[in-house]
Amino acid sequence: MNPGEKPCKVVGIAVGLLAMSLVPAWAGCKSAMSSPEWPEVARAISTAQLCEQLPVGPNRTSSFKVVSADVCSTGDSLASIRATALLTCETGDNSLFQMAPVEGKVVATVALDVGACRITDTHLEIDGEIGSLLSALPDTQDFGRNWAQSQLSHLCQLR
Repeated sequence: MNPGEKPCKVVGIAVGLLAMSLVPAWAGCKSAMSSPEWPEVARAISTAQLCEQLPVGPNRTSSFKVVSADVCSTGDSLASIRATALLTCETGDNSLFQMAPVEGKVVATVALDVGACRITDTHLEIDGEIGSLLSALPDTQDFGRNWAQSQLSHLCQLR
């Protein structure tokens, strides 16, 4: 795949957190970061390479730190997941032009029907300098949703 065609891996955060929503539903919302599953999810999140979607410029993820992750039961096997992360992108060592690192905050929100194993809605918000660069990529939201659904389908097969 070309860099601009890669699925948006930020939604992977939300899908990774889905694993925690497959346990009996919580009343209201709960921080996923206090869950016993969090270390495994955090390891998966640390591999997200959102900056690598950029064809040029600061196209190497140097830091991707989740600062909050909440799973909310919305009733009848429906859930929503909202994760916030701080992202820093750097220029790769082999780039012709070196640039200063750029930072931004990423908020991924996913609504899903756990019973049907289906994502019903996704939304990515990326702010800061990196947000203007990543927002310019075509179809980021669609790619993210499709990638997240494939990950959700895989998780549902495991339960």
